[in-house]
Amino acid sequence: MGKKIILLVFIWVTTNSYSQLHEVGLSLGGSNYMGDIGSSTFIRPNAPALGLLYKYNRNPRTSYRVSLTRMKIIADYTESKNEIKQQFNTPVNKTITELTAGIDFNFFPYEISHWKKGHTPYLIFELAAFHYNKAVSKNDKLSYEPQIGFALPFGVGYKAQVLDHLVIGLETRIRYSFTDDLDDSQYYKENTLKDHPENSKFGNPENNDWYVFTGITVTYTFGRALSYTTQRN
Repeated sequence: MGKKIILLVFIWVTTNSYSQLHEVGLSLGGSNYMGDIGSSTFIRPNAPALGLLYKYNRNPRTSYRVSLTRMKIIADYTESKNEIKQQFNTPVNKTITELTAGIDFNFFPYEISHWKKGHTPYLIFELAAFHYNKAVSKNDKLSYEPQIGFALPFGVGYKAQVLDHLVIGLETRIRYSFTDDLDDSQYYKENTLKDHPENSKFGNPENNDWYVFTGITVTYTFGRALSYTTQRN
């Protein structure tokens, strides 16, 4: 009896381990920011973004994911439709380095081992920590200090297997940050604009900053031998 239980457990572990797939690759695309300066359009890539991506396909419906992304955020006061913001020369040009962890929820069963099930749209939910430089005043001069922020990324994507070990995806991931100072608006309000009565209308303290990645993902799959039931000719 004991030997049968051990055998069943061994079979279950072996089958379960071979039913998992890993993906590792790159994310390539553009980024944009939305806050107190510049355009208020959510998806408007205007700066480069590059990242590393790892996925663990837990089952046909869910995948765990981890990513490390470096992206720029660029905005100009002339792009804003707000006449108050247009009066002040307060451009944004920064680099964000972001680490995320989360999960994909597939709309359809996603099985890389089967051509007919090797594609699906999906939803993305993550947690993120990111590094950026924050503007501060030192001796009445502009200076920058490293800062760690946090964000809640969410988005949508579509992925498809194009070769035996190659998956191509399209993603848009929107980040709601827990800071209102990615664009240094607080520094401008407290320093550059402190003598302007209009500065009270420069930013909205009730709305935090957002930033967005839009682009493609290219991943290599591994973790078990492929065994197709519907192979391409």
